[in-house]
Amino acid sequence: MSSFQEVPSSANTLQTSNFAHVIFQNVAKSYLPNTHLECHYTLTQFIHPHQKDWVGIFKVGWSTARDYYTFLWSPMPENYVEGSTVNCVLTFQGYYLPNDDGEFYQFCYVTHKGEIRGASTPFQFRTSSPVEELLTMEDEGNSDMLVVTTKAGLLEFKIEKIIKEKEELLKVTSVLEKETAQLRDQVERLEKELNHEKQRCDQLQTEQKNNVQASEALKTEIDDLKKKHDEAASKVLQLEEDIMTVTQKAIAKETELDSLKDKLKKVVLEKEQLECVLKTEKDEKELYKIHLKNTEIENTKLVKEIQTFKNLDANKENMISYYKEEVGRLQLFIAEKENMKKAFFLSSSNKEDASILKEQLRKAEDQIQASKQEAVLMSKELSDAVNVRDKTMADLHSARLENEKLKKQLADALAELKKITTLKNEQETSNTVEQELRREVEDLKLRLQMAADHYKEKFKECQKLQKQVNKFTEQAKIAGHQQKLTDASNNETATAVVTDKKLSASPVSPISSDIVSEFMVKEQVREMNKEIAEKTEKYKKCKQMLAVSKWLLRKAEQKVAIGDKS
Repeated sequence: MSSFQEVPSSANTLQTSNFAHVIFQNVAKSYLPNTHLECHYTLTQFIHPHQKDWVGIFKVGWSTARDYYTFLWSPMPENYVEGSTVNCVLTFQGYYLPNDDGEFYQFCYVTHKGEIRGASTPFQFRTSSPVEELLTMEDEGNSDMLVVTTKAGLLEFKIEKIIKEKEELLKVTSVLEKETAQLRDQVERLEKELNHEKQRCDQLQTEQKNNVQASEALKTEIDDLKKKHDEAASKVLQLEEDIMTVTQKAIAKETELDSLKDKLKKVVLEKEQLECVLKTEKDEKELYKIHLKNTEIENTKLVKEIQTFKNLDANKENMISYYKEEVGRLQLFIAEKENMKKAFFLSSSNKEDASILKEQLRKAEDQIQASKQEAVLMSKELSDAVNVRDKTMADLHSARLENEKLKKQLADALAELKKITTLKNEQETSNTVEQELRREVEDLKLRLQMAADHYKEKFKECQKLQKQVNKFTEQAKIAGHQQKLTDASNNETATAVVTDKKLSASPVSPISSDIVSEFMVKEQVREMNKEIAEKTEKYKKCKQMLAVSKWLLRKAEQKVAIGDKS
């Protein structure tokens, strides 16, 4: 009882409602020790009985469910309906009960969880006293009066009554002896008929033995068929599991194939877009190369022109310095002329010299004027050359910037080309995965074909077994018809057989045992028919699953074909 749970230390602390779940009926104030004790109790709708519930006898003042004196397991009610009220009875053996110790006891109903759900009123175990030997009984003549007597007087009265009943029984016995003599004569006549029936019964037993041998042969064949049927059933189950596995793999591969198809479409679309971008970049690259080449040629020309202009600048500067020197000389010459003119005017001695000097002065002035005009032209040419040089330098700077821009665009185009090459490699990888999926699809096709062939073989075996079972069923029907004829003949001799059992105990049990064995054979045949029907149904289901798998495989092939076209 170590598995019971502890309850509170005092019975008074338990909830009152728990004690009303089981009600103990007809509890006396005292019982005799060492005498069988019946305990009547009622299970209310508030308790659910359990096979480990028990009823114990506790000494008043108990504190836990372990404080029982003795106990009995509470039986589970037959045809129990949950929520109903059930009456139960337990009988405690006398040698397990307490002695006359003056203590008070009570019945307690304890559940399998160790909870006390019902308790009776207290009672004692006491031996009988002389006063307790007195009994009260109703007067047979007047029901309103009570007669007080002892147990001994009551027993004497009962003995006299039994003696009178015995005398009456002796009279009845004499009458029955006369009837027995008549029955003996009738028995002799029936014995003769019984001998005749025995001979007929022996003949029937011989036929029955033959039928038993045939039944044994049928049993052996049925056992063999059962073994074959079990083997076929196990193979069918294995094939069902294989088909389920193949179907799940096909569905998973189809899902994976759809995902790869979507990825492949996206990659192909990106590839086409990148090819268009690459083509555009290539065209722009070629244009940039041509433009760069033309720009380099122009730069070369500009460099040559700049060098030419630099040389011209140097020549111009030399000429300017030369003209500056000439201007200086002319200025000196003019100054001398002025001095000479002044001196001439001062001297004015020789007019001819003056005219010569005037002529020289005029020529000198013409030369100075020509030199000035040439100097103006040279400074204009120099200014134009400087402007051309500045413009050429600006064009050269623009060409350098454009060259840098073209180099950057060329680097971007090379990066795009590298990305497209990577995408091509990924596409080749996806093509490899697609080829592997195709190989797996072909493998699934082969396995499905093998499964279909195996199912055909099993279906043929099932048909063969069905034919054999039908054959055995017909044989069992014939044996049953013969058994019915045997039963009819046995019914005609039923009275004689019963009388013979009473007198000579003649055995006829082999016939009934053969009937039972024949009935068992019929039941086995019926069960085999039922199992074959179930296996046929399973075969149909497997066939449907095979058709679904083929449909899924066909769908996967169509998707692969569509992916190849795209």
